[in-house]
Amino acid sequence: MPRLILKLLLLTMISAVTCLGQSTTGTVTMSATVSKFVEINSGGAVTLTGNSGGGVTTDGVINTPLAVSINLGELGPVNINNFVTAQVPLKLRSNAPYVLSMSATVTSSGTSASRIVASDVGFGLGTVSRTGLGVNAGADTNATSGDPTLPANGSVNGTTGRYEFTAVRSNLSAFSSATTALSGPIIMNAVPRSNANGLTVPAFFAIKPQFFENGTTTISVTFTVTAP
Repeated sequence: MPRLILKLLLLTMISAVTCLGQSTTGTVTMSATVSKFVEINSGGAVTLTGNSGGGVTTDGVINTPLAVSINLGELGPVNINNFVTAQVPLKLRSNAPYVLSMSATVTSSGTSASRIVASDVGFGLGTVSRTGLGVNAGADTNATSGDPTLPANGSVNGTTGRYEFTAVRSNLSAFSSATTALSGPIIMNAVPRSNANGLTVPAFFAIKPQFFENGTTTISVTFTVTAP
């Protein structure tokens, strides 16, 4: 083999080895945070039963902020119904364990012991539902006694004759300050926020019409959901 050709072959082999051994690298480092998120919205339209007059002034609209206004109507003996009951659907979503608390105030124009007070307003949360695509299965703890109109949750006081909601956290006097009503594990799995599913639960409010002192009463309730 001619010497020139041999040199060319050697140079070609050396060049090939050099190319195979050459490399460059680049890196990208990213960081991110997922914060705790909780949300409470309306779960849909309010149901009002047993009322004499009154009605739902501002109804609930599903998946919009909860801002309901209800006129319970007549609560004196003119109303012969057993209870006046408002059922307000709630919808909760979270990416962390949550606590739903509630606080309430009851103000009456009456001045005697027969005026409507916080203990006359029954309250409870109904059955919790975790259904729909993207909703995490879990066990929730209801700290109320459920529907306050159930026979087990109240009765007529044998001494005073007044009807009383006597079960644990079955009336608004138990919620004069923020008090836990419901708690549980993470509600939503990893789905986009556009997924409108979530945990739903009805909130019950009930008053038994009685010979209350005449006048007007205002009931204000605030629900707060947190991720401790």
